[in-house]
Amino acid sequence: MKGHWKKQFNYEYLGSYSLDGKREVIATISKLAQDKVVGQQGRKEDCFVVHFKEFSKPMILNRTNSKAIEKVSGSGLVEDWRGVQVTLYVEKNVKAFGEQVDALRIRDTKPTRQTMTDEIFNQMEFAIGEGKGKQVEMAMSKYKMSKDQEKQLLSKIK
Repeated sequence: MKGHWKKQFNYEYLGSYSLDGKREVIATISKLAQDKVVGQQGRKEDCFVVHFKEFSKPMILNRTNSKAIEKVSGSGLVEDWRGVQVTLYVEKNVKAFGEQVDALRIRDTKPTRQTMTDEIFNQMEFAIGEGKGKQVEMAMSKYKMSKDQEKQLLSKIK
C-alpha cells in the first residue's frame, strides 16, 4: 500500500492528497459541471466542479481556483475553459472550516514546458519498466516532445 492515507478512502473529489506528494501536476480541463455535493453537516449543495483528462475524479472549484483558471485561459466564460492546461499544487496552512488545512490549488500562470532530453526520455522509459507508467503519463505534459517520443512512451505504458 502506498500514497497518502486519504487515498485509502473513497473520496469522490480531488483534494491535496491527490498529488501524492508531487509539488505540481499539469492537468487538462476536459469538462465543467454542477454536482450535488454533501457538505460536512450532511447538507447537499450544488457545487461547480472541473474534470481533468489526467484524473478520474473531479475537483470542486472555489472562487480562488476559478479566478486562476480565468487568468490562465484569458476568459471568464466557462465554455472557453475546456482544453486549457493548468498547474495543480498544494497550498499549506489554509484556513478552512475553523482549522489549518492543505488545499488543492490552481496556479494563476500558464504551465511551462521543458524540452525533452535523451536523459529525461531514458529515465521515463526506465520508470515505466519499474511499474510507474501512470506517473510518467502525468509527467509527460510537462515536456515538449516529438509525436514519435510521445507515441513511444504511451505504447510502453499501455
